[in-house]
Amino acid sequence: MEGARIKLKEIAKKANVSISTVSRIINNQGNFSEETRKKVLDIANEHLKPGIAPSNQVGISYNIVVIVPGNNDFFDNDPSTSADLNHLKEEFEAYGHQVHIVKHYSDSQSSPAYKLLGEEKVDAAILFDPVEGDKMYEELNRLGIPYVFTNGRTYNTGQNYIDYDNRKGAYEVIRYLHGLGHRRIGMIAGPRNHLVNLNRLDGCKDAFRDLGMPWTDANVAMGAFDPSHGYEAVKQLMREQPSITAIFAFNDIIAYGAMKALAEMNLRIPKDVSLVGFDDLKLSEFMVPPLTTVRRFRYDISSVIVKVLTELITSKNISEVYISLKTEMIERESCSKAAGKA
Repeated sequence: MEGARIKLKEIAKKANVSISTVSRIINNQGNFSEETRKKVLDIANEHLKPGIAPSNQVGISYNIVVIVPGNNDFFDNDPSTSADLNHLKEEFEAYGHQVHIVKHYSDSQSSPAYKLLGEEKVDAAILFDPVEGDKMYEELNRLGIPYVFTNGRTYNTGQNYIDYDNRKGAYEVIRYLHGLGHRRIGMIAGPRNHLVNLNRLDGCKDAFRDLGMPWTDANVAMGAFDPSHGYEAVKQLMREQPSITAIFAFNDIIAYGAMKALAEMNLRIPKDVSLVGFDDLKLSEFMVPPLTTVRRFRYDISSVIVKVLTELITSKNISEVYISLKTEMIERESCSKAAGKA
């Protein structure tokens, strides 16, 4: 790869432009004059071989590390998050970059992620599904490695993120259920220390506050992002809080488990209990009844992350990155007005 990097520098020198300008023009990014673009591409073409993508020939092949929590079982239990990871990997590889997915244990300095950062050349990193209190970003800052948080983020300044607005998406769920007359709402949340779960929980708390509803932790069941948690949590919530009329599951997979439990308890959806998920998996549309959920435009975010990380690698002018992508409520048949509100 080093030889290719020298070639990139040669093109920049001959064209009398920066290396980052060459990088962006080759990857068809940025706004440049037609004269500059033509000059760079003409010089680059002198080095290119027919039939091979330019980005694979002029040094624009970066080593990207995707750091995932070591104790997360989303590869087996959460197809939405697993699909996000796979699509992110495919998007980087389509640009000719190398991607390494490595597990990280936030409470251990012997974590595989620390080892990889110490042994290999890493151009940029993605903190995927980060956990509360993890200091990995400090190590990346120390090493001068560009990074972004995604699938969960903090609200601290100085920490780059490109993520869906999970907080606002959850806020809209509570507001939607409130609009249907529901005042006793149960929440089946994900892992206690995962930032994506805490972002959604914060959105719920924001909505309860703004709508003047009292908050109680007794209405929240924490656990894994998997169907068995949804199944067990519904039974617990309805046993301890039988007045609940609506349930917000923090992802669709949890909601599927909740559906099974409600059926076993002879509670009808939505007549007895309304149910909302999060993610809008394809299967949700075909559940009985079809599941109301929050859609994340999941295939938009990967291309944004690729472009921004490339900019962070090649440009020294970007100080901080804060990008939130929208979510959307998808109304289906699993929700109705609360009893007495029809």
